[in-house]
Amino acid sequence: MVGAVAALSAYEGLGVVVHGSSGCWFYPSSLLRVDLGCTDLSSTDAVLGAEKRVRETVEAMLPRHRAVAVVNTCVPGIAGEDLAGALGDLPVTVVDAPGFLGGAWIGHERAIAALGPVVDEEGGGVGIDGLSPLDPFARGNLFEIERILRLAGATPGARFAGGAVESVGRAAPVSVVANPAFATGPGERAGDLLGLDAVLATVGRLADRDDEIDPGPVAAECAAAEERCVHACDKFLRRHDPPRAAIFGEAAYVDAAGRLLDRYLGADCAVLGYRDAPPTAPGSVRADDLDSVEKALARAEPDLVLGSSFERRLWPDAAFVPLAPPLRGRWRLAAAPLAGVEGVLALVEGVLNACTAGRKA
Repeated sequence: MVGAVAALSAYEGLGVVVHGSSGCWFYPSSLLRVDLGCTDLSSTDAVLGAEKRVRETVEAMLPRHRAVAVVNTCVPGIAGEDLAGALGDLPVTVVDAPGFLGGAWIGHERAIAALGPVVDEEGGGVGIDGLSPLDPFARGNLFEIERILRLAGATPGARFAGGAVESVGRAAPVSVVANPAFATGPGERAGDLLGLDAVLATVGRLADRDDEIDPGPVAAECAAAEERCVHACDKFLRRHDPPRAAIFGEAAYVDAAGRLLDRYLGADCAVLGYRDAPPTAPGSVRADDLDSVEKALARAEPDLVLGSSFERRLWPDAAFVPLAPPLRGRWRLAAAPLAGVEGVLALVEGVLNACTAGRKA
């Protein structure tokens, strides 16, 4: 449910109503800090139905928005209310995304599908997929991907999720991906931008499709960034041993971070903890609950942890770099990317600073 609400809340002109109790509304409201409506279901509503309450809530939201999306939570999802029938004469999209379906990625996918995206084959630009307000790097990724596309001579197109809600009907025929865990938009995907090799490969595929796209300026930036990373990491390694790392988060982010640590620092990536996918890479584990995370940390005994506040609390003596939500007790105001050239530089910089501070402590 939270993944669906987050995806929908990213669109301008779209109001979002949580069809559930105040408790169901409170968490996404406090997390996203946006204007969310709530039907505030009672036990009586759960038994007798709440179509009238839903309609009243939607009608109260419409004056502030061009359209409204209603997200079903667990109780009405089980009851099977005919929300589409009750709201059929209003500009409303019903998203069936109760929490028992699974993680935030499932809710995100259901929300985008419910909006009915349409590819505009004649439309220009390159779409940007894999954006979610739940991702702490989403805003930075968006800015960095738009920068790289313009550097190559491409025009950024519709994004999923974000922009005007009407842009859903004008999706670009090809897109690049910020975070593969949230990639669910339509059309062809040229690839992601997680790491310099991925940037070069993805921009190269775009250039193969469109003669007006020039990968040369992007390649020059990647070469300069590679030189900076190698120089800084070599300087670090002259004074310190390579770190022993445990990395937790969405699989694509975890794998990308692991490749960077191995490439530039020769790090021992002892644990790759996936929240959203089965373990596939050597050393990977499923890390979607605190017990499995704690056991993985105890086995690895890392001196560097990339992940969320959960991992930081469970293994507090290690150097820590943010990689996954939640990130509590930290001010985050800047649009920090993980994708693109600047994303690589930011991650390597964060690791070096964290490890250096930890070694001095």
